[in-house]
Amino acid sequence: MNETTKTAVFLALAVVLVAVAVFSRPAVREIKLEEMVGKALFAKFTDPLAVKKLEIDRFNAAKELENFQIAEVNGVWSVPSHENYPADAKDQMGKVAEALYDLKVLEVAAADNGGGDTTAMHQLYGVIDPAGENASLGEGIGTKITLTDANADKLVDLIIGKEVAEKKDGGFSMPETQNLRYVRVQGQLPVYVVSIDPNRFSTKFDEWIEKNLLDISTFDIKQIYVDEYSIKIEHQLTNQGIVGELQPTFTGDLTLDYNGSATGPEKWTLAKWMGFRGEKYEYYERKIKEGEELNTETLDGMISALNDLKIVSVTKKPAVLAEALRKGETFEKIKDDASLQKSGFYLVQMPDLKGKTARAKRQLLSNEGDIQLRMKDGIRYHLRFGNLTGTESEVKEEVSPASSDADGQKDEPAKMGANRYLFITADFDEAVIPKPDIKEVPKIPTEGKEEDIEEAKEAAQQAEQSNKREQERYDTAVTDGKKRTEKLSERFADWYYVIPEDVYKKIHLTEQNVFKAKQANPPVHGEPGHIHADGDEPPVAPAVPPKPQLPDLPGMSKDEPATAPPVDTEDKKEEPAQEEPAPKEPVKDEPKETST
Repeated sequence: MNETTKTAVFLALAVVLVAVAVFSRPAVREIKLEEMVGKALFAKFTDPLAVKKLEIDRFNAAKELENFQIAEVNGVWSVPSHENYPADAKDQMGKVAEALYDLKVLEVAAADNGGGDTTAMHQLYGVIDPAGENASLGEGIGTKITLTDANADKLVDLIIGKEVAEKKDGGFSMPETQNLRYVRVQGQLPVYVVSIDPNRFSTKFDEWIEKNLLDISTFDIKQIYVDEYSIKIEHQLTNQGIVGELQPTFTGDLTLDYNGSATGPEKWTLAKWMGFRGEKYEYYERKIKEGEELNTETLDGMISALNDLKIVSVTKKPAVLAEALRKGETFEKIKDDASLQKSGFYLVQMPDLKGKTARAKRQLLSNEGDIQLRMKDGIRYHLRFGNLTGTESEVKEEVSPASSDADGQKDEPAKMGANRYLFITADFDEAVIPKPDIKEVPKIPTEGKEEDIEEAKEAAQQAEQSNKREQERYDTAVTDGKKRTEKLSERFADWYYVIPEDVYKKIHLTEQNVFKAKQANPPVHGEPGHIHADGDEPPVAPAVPPKPQLPDLPGMSKDEPATAPPVDTEDKKEEPAQEEPAPKEPVKDEPKETST
């Protein structure tokens, strides 16, 4: 058999094999697009519990691509886009799954007509992939929602586009349907109409995390302690180069008793107000001036803000620092870290201006002082206020599909507003727990009337039982307090929190906003100075004199540049020069300080 014959045989055999394959293949019925109406868009998405990751791609108000993710990491829902911060995603993921599970096609809006370029069609309906190459067009960009399972297989891959305009003629078979949107399955050409609420797919960090960050009930707050001071850094050129020198200004401290179940003036009481005066920083007790009173509106506003403390972002602390805080190590032992200084917190060695200790000690100072929440169960929350960190635009404010350029509307500029770092720690003050009321156990006589002996035995038994209950109550309260403190330390150790500046202003108390001038005869409606219910006029400014320039502090002079970092909260305030010196009085004992 020559080569020509062989080639002919092989060609004939190939033709036969092709024919067999064609005629023996199972019949495939192509589904017409019209038949998709009434069917689930993602027929394979049958188990909402199989979802292990949600990914949202959309353009924010600054026209930047934003990728937001919620994923189950080691069995815990987390926010990968924020360094795996724990998410409170159970309810949110349920809403997401509900919106996409059994999502029915109501109408086929457009299809590929003739196999041409469909980019213009997709742009018209606002279903351009925000993460695709055509996103550079800048118009008609949609929001992409992707759900994946444990194997990273996509259960849903949907691009949500423009809102469907109301139809004058025809309409849909379900006229009562709300939230009608044009959508497209990623990688496919047809555009469908479905009923879906885009607001269920939030990319706001604060909507995916636990709302009550501090995990408190404000009714359990016993005291608010305000440590008012501030720190500035002045840079100087030295032989060693540019050196940053800490310039602290200490004002004093306030202790406010709080009764959450009371109303009126009984809710807030000034327990103590301490300040500093003179070149030697004399620590003395101050009094409310005549004609002033506590500003209960400001104080109540702080409690309200603490009850639902809003955070807009987080930054993870270095592992070594986080582990030291988790173990409750003192600031004497904690190693300095650059992240502390960057966030506005400084570890410094300085004298104790309040005279509680004779020696200098290492302290954590903050840019804008701190407050303590002292709870009835002995737990103390320390909130330290650090540096400003950018603006809300850096948090990449989201644009919902309802108002994005997918609707042909121009986006409003991102709302500007500063944010601030917040450093939170917790410790336990055992002294707050009432000591057990141990009663003396009566002695049982060995002689005498039998009824007297029995009566003494019964009294002794009752006393012992009472003492046992009291001791158990105390021991349980102390044990529970320590366990809860450990849990809170575990919660706060890893993170620098970021709060909006308006929230900071509500919870950052100073003598400027804690006190206000009394109004003996408040003006009536319509008169100058009247405060309307809607707050269209500002409250009366507190009558507090300006602060004088403080002298150099011992141990922190200009000749000794501070090289340590982060911010702690030590109670220090300066005293106005024109105020009459108060007679020296014994200083009340403060709870002993801890590393937190």
